[in-house]
Order: sequence, then structure tokens, then C-alpha cells
Amino acid sequence: MQKFFLLFLSFTYCLSAFSQDNRVFYAGGNAGQVFYDVAQIENEKFLVAGTCDNASWLPADVPTTTLTADGIPNAQGTEKTPFILLLNADLSLQHAVLLPAGSAEDIRYLKFTNVPGEATGDLFISGTTRDSRDNDGGYFIGKLNDNFVNGIPTAFAWTRAVWAEGAVQNTQPWDVGADGKVVYAVGQYQAYDWAAVYRLDADGNREVVENWRQHWGSDAGENFEWRNTPASDFAGSGALQYSAIMFKRAGRCSLRSWSQADFETIIPDGNGGSKQGKYPLDAFFAEPCDPASPSQNMPGYTGYSLAETTTFGPTAVTIDRRTNHLYFGFNPKSVLPGGQPDFEPAVVAMDETGALKWWSRLYHEITPEGDIVNSSPDQYIDALAVDYSQPAAAAFLTVNARCHGNNVENLWEGNEIAANPAAWGFQNRFTGNSGNIHISWLGKLKLQSGDLHHATYVAEYAEGADGLGAPHADPLLDGWPDPNAGWPTLNTTRLAKNNLKVTADGSVCIIGKGRRTITTANAYQKMVLPASGELSTWNSFARVYPADLSAPAYSSLVVGDWDTATQAGGDNVNLYGIFKTKDGIIAVGEHQADENGNALGNPIPTANPPAWGTDLPDGQTGVIAYLTAAEISNPADGSPTTSANTVAENPAKYEIFPNPAASSLRIVSPFPTEETTLRICTTEGKCQKTLRFTDRVMQDISDLAAGVWFFNFENGAGRVTERVVVVR
Repeated sequence: MQKFFLLFLSFTYCLSAFSQDNRVFYAGGNAGQVFYDVAQIENEKFLVAGTCDNASWLPADVPTTTLTADGIPNAQGTEKTPFILLLNADLSLQHAVLLPAGSAEDIRYLKFTNVPGEATGDLFISGTTRDSRDNDGGYFIGKLNDNFVNGIPTAFAWTRAVWAEGAVQNTQPWDVGADGKVVYAVGQYQAYDWAAVYRLDADGNREVVENWRQHWGSDAGENFEWRNTPASDFAGSGALQYSAIMFKRAGRCSLRSWSQADFETIIPDGNGGSKQGKYPLDAFFAEPCDPASPSQNMPGYTGYSLAETTTFGPTAVTIDRRTNHLYFGFNPKSVLPGGQPDFEPAVVAMDETGALKWWSRLYHEITPEGDIVNSSPDQYIDALAVDYSQPAAAAFLTVNARCHGNNVENLWEGNEIAANPAAWGFQNRFTGNSGNIHISWLGKLKLQSGDLHHATYVAEYAEGADGLGAPHADPLLDGWPDPNAGWPTLNTTRLAKNNLKVTADGSVCIIGKGRRTITTANAYQKMVLPASGELSTWNSFARVYPADLSAPAYSSLVVGDWDTATQAGGDNVNLYGIFKTKDGIIAVGEHQADENGNALGNPIPTANPPAWGTDLPDGQTGVIAYLTAAEISNPADGSPTTSANTVAENPAKYEIFPNPAASSLRIVSPFPTEETTLRICTTEGKCQKTLRFTDRVMQDISDLAAGVWFFNFENGAGRVTERVVVVR
């Protein structure tokens, strides 16, 4: 009886923030479904990609289309049936597009050629394959012949088989530009053979990239490699056919300087410090690289060397669809001066021709005080996403990184940012004394320069955490301790790889896995507070940060309802994909099964399942959670044909400081010569104040109730909405 009562308390607690607008449910039928990715297309419809054991769970009255899978090698596969579901705005199931059973293991990612918010472009997909290296097993990329808006796809326009192993296979780093060209990674992550990035033309063929440094061609039937740049300088016989960036310690020097001047150059690191070397691998070597006779003399100027493993395949690729500029992240395995192993990340930016723009290590190599330092914790790049909320010249690249352990020099802190001294992240640093854990980090770097402007760690509290500070001032934080107060103990927190989304106003949507995860007052499913004396559980969560990465606007668990006295029943859901809509976020994943095929733990709390959904899992079962809240509602995140778009054609951010604020705040306009009308409105749309100003203004807010307010700005350049938190 006591256990039942505790379960009931836990269940009612988790249900405390339920809303009629939320839809949380399982896929019906016992068919081992997993949902990997989700995207919204025009008319507010959704696409969900994934895999299943068979298609028997699909309702008989739902039409299906099966594509041919020519060119996709999967001879060592497990007879899975990959799929894309077309869902209506109410999440009812309209159509299913399948790959033949056994043709691939899954459909993992959905990507379009359009800028977010514009009309749906061409649809590209990727999925896992299991085959030998000789048959290019690893993953595939394909362009479909339709995009579910103009018509249901009936075939592939083309496919490309990609040999990949380890993390390169698991994360499938690729993206497509507005021109239909695909940049993708091939090979091994940390091994001894081969890793590279190639670019495909709009027809799916490898192509020459002008300012990359390795090129392959053919002369009278004989293949050759040409190491030089630009490609247009090639004057030999025959013709170049394609280019690559090589991710190898030796042999090609793709990411090392080729001259002494470039090797010795001192350049800004993006956050007040500096670094030596024009290219990211210079730091590990004692001299520049001659591509005709590559050297491997190490260590570099900070004492680092590269490890014996010769490859370090990239883990994230993204393309700015306005410019077709390329951004990628990779993680070489390294050796500290004392011989201990380490990993050192790098984010690299290139223009559409492949010319280097900048690179960032995400921590100091030479501090602002001039000290050369090492960063002994492992660090990794897990995801990249372009922030389209600003014009390309002023926009940001959002980075999801991760560190394993803590030291004096680690991923940059959220309140020590050279380009933005007023910055204040939700979680500014790694706290506690638990060194052997992985915690995540978000940062925003300028697309054009790599300069850091915003950052926060994403590290949830440990069970039994001590060092907790006072409750956070933002009422949305629901009494949770402020992560920047005290010195709280943290636990491993990992975010989904290669599934990071940025909204129309620059907010950042993440999914991850944590322990005592911080949840907001508007959450669908809450975590018990540390002060409650109840126990947490490992859980998946979905969260939305505002553009400046300050206090979350929304954070909710999606996990089996657990017993808060014993922790039993939870730790059973994985989320893989997320997408922002005008009303909220939609996250997809799986409820896990045990070795006997039974659903693990307790069901998640469900709400409003459509006809094809159910309230209970049956073994491994797909999960969809459409979570809504006024604080994350924004019409600009709607699909193109239904959105009352409030973002200007040339949107810009208004500086509002402080935020949160108690009595007054300063507003600075990005249009100092334009008269701007400001309306201060509730989340329900009721406007309480209206004023006009030009360059800047100090505004009294002492009469506004505590909570979230929308500041709606309008002038000749368009309309922009900013979120402000008022505290008391």
C-alpha cells in the first residue's frame, strides 16, 4: 500500500503541468519502432523518420508507398524496415513512405534545402547501413524525388553509399546547402586508416572544390592525386574530378599550415586570448607541413602531440543555406605533455569555395594574460546549427560541445566573454568535485569571425547533490537552486548528437539525458526538487533556452513515471530528434525494451494520443511528445503557409539589459536612426505598455507582474519579438 501511495504521489506530481494542448503518446503495435528525427513542413504537417521490425503496426487505412533502394548496401543488415511518416497538424497519420525490409537499418536524418521558415525545399535523407568497407557500408545519403508538399516521394533522385565506422557511422555528419550540394564525412573516427570530407554536386557526384587542398583526377585512365590549391591552378595533363579535406595526422596536411609565416602567426582565439597557427592542427606540431614531404615532428608550442591513432573523422557538419558556407567539428585524440591521453576539439568555418574563414578550439591556448595553457579534460564537438535569426553578416553558429572532467582551463565560461562582457549563462561553469563525468556545453560563435558571444554549460544535478545555492530568481525555474550560486555537485549530462535546433528568434532547442534534471514551472513532466527528499531517476529531457542562453524558457522530462522512494520505473526513454513549432516543441524517440523484448520500467505519462497512437508501450516502442507552453510560443516558428511571421526580412536583436530584471532595464535598438514602437505584452497577447524611442531608452518595469513578458518592437525594418523575464 505504501509503495502504491508513493507511486500515486509521483504520478500526480508529474502530471501537475499537463495541458490540453500537449500530445504525448506511443506508436501502436509491437514492432520495435524507433523515431529518430522530426521536421515540420508546409501546412503545419510533420515528417517523422525512423525504423521498425516490420510495418504491421501501421493502420490498414493509411496509404503506404515503398521506394526502391538501389545503391544502398546493407548485406549485413537486420531486416529492419525504415520509414518516413507524414503526420497532419493534429498528429494524425496521413501517409507512410517505406524502404524495403532489409534495404537499410533506419532513416536517421531529414534535411531540406530551404532556409528555416521559407517554403519547403528538396528533401534529403540519410540512414545507417551494415556492410563491408569494400561495399561502402556505414550510412547512405539520398535525395528524394519529392518533398511531401508537392507530392509523396516515389523514388530516390540519387543515393550515395558512404563507408563509415564508429562515431562517423553513428553520427552521420553531413548537410545540404540551398544549391542542393551535400558535404559529408567518410571513414573512421579514431583509428588508423582513412577519414575525409567530400562535397557532392546537385546530381550526387563528388565534385572539385576550388580552395580545398587535396584533389583527385584522371589522366588517360590513370588516377592521380594533386596536393595544391586553388584547384583552378592545376595545369597538368588530365583533369581533376573531386576534392577532399583529409582528417589524418600524416600524409596530406589538409588542416595544417604550409608556410612558416602561417604556422607562426598569432591570431585571436575568439574570446580575448590568442593562439598560434592559421590552421587547427598547427598546435600539435613543431613546424609547418610541406605537402610534398609531410613531417610529423611533435609536440607543438603548448606541449601537445597527436596520439598514435591517425584518423579523427568529423562528428558534425552544417551549412548556412543563405551563403552555402560550411562549418564542421572534429576531435583529434591527443597526448598531454606528461604523456596522458586527451581529446582536443576544433570548429572550422569555410566559405562556399572551401577557403578557410576561422577556426575555434572553444578554450584558451594562450590566455588573455599571455599564459600558454593546456586543457586536460577531454573535449568534443557533438552538434552544430546555424542561427538564422540574424542577417548572415551578424548571425551565430550554435555549438554543442562536451567535456570529460574539469580543470582550470576548460570550455569557455558563460560570464567571462570578451565580446559580450554583460553575458550571463544559465550555468556559467563546471562546479562540484566530480571529475570523471561528461557534461555538455552550448555556445554561440559569430558566423563571420568565430567570436564567442554567449555560452552555458548543460549539466544537471547529481543525486544527493550538495553545494546547492539559493533558488533561482526567475519564477519559471520553479524553486530550483540557481546553478551559478553555491558550488553544486553535477552528474553526467549528454545532449543528442547532431540534433540541435535554433528557432526564428534565436532560441536553442536541445534534447539530452541527465539525472536530477532541472525542469521549469511550465513543464509537462517535472523532476522532484532536491529539497523534497525524494529520489530522481536517469531521464531524457527536452529544453528551450532563449537566444542569450540565460534561464531556460522551458524544460521538461520525458521518462517513465518512477517511484520517488526507490527510483524504480524510470531511465527507459531515449529522445533523438526535436523541432520547434509556433506552439511548442515536438520531440521523438523510443521507449526501451529489455533483453526479453518487454518494455522497461513504467510508461511515460501520456496525453491526447491520436487514433494511431496508444497510452502504453509494447516492447521497444516509438515515442512522440508534442509539448506546448506560452513562454515558447512564437508564430514565426510556424510553417511557411500558416505562420503570421513576426520576424522582419532583415531581423536584428534588440539589446535588453538586465534580463531578468526587477525594476528597470535598458533597451538599445539595432536601428539607431529609426523610430521604434515598443509594445509590452503578456504571454496571452494583452499589451500593457506602449512607447516610442529611437536609439536607446531606460524603461521602468516596476509595475509589471513577475513572469514572462513579450517586448514587441516594430519600425520600418520590420517586427521583432524579444522575451523578458520580470522578477521580484
